[in-house]
Amino acid sequence: MALMGLLAAIVTKAVTKKSVAAQAVLKSDLRNLAVAQEAYFSDHVAYADVIETLDYQASQHVTMEMRAVATGWSARSSHELNPDYSCALFIGESAEPFAPALEEGKIKCTPGIGGSGCSGG
Repeated sequence: MALMGLLAAIVTKAVTKKSVAAQAVLKSDLRNLAVAQEAYFSDHVAYADVIETLDYQASQHVTMEMRAVATGWSARSSHELNPDYSCALFIGESAEPFAPALEEGKIKCTPGIGGSGCSGG
């Protein structure tokens, strides 16, 4: 029984570390997208309406969704290793924010394995 408990603890710890790493990638990718959008805005006085227009590439295993209009944009990132977890960010006006983003310019995340939600910017 003790051996089973030890193995379960090791597996849980490994899954949690992998989840935390995936969550960090989601936040980093959103920050990188924000930098790409601001660079685009400075050149075109409008935000890009599709990601492919930007000088941006999401990390491996990350899916990025984006909604945008000329005056604002919103994006949500998710990771295939932890599909129950996602992070979102919005900037500007008129772009319907993806959940769970609540405050402009602040990354907000849903809980996933080993997490109870997070925010950061």
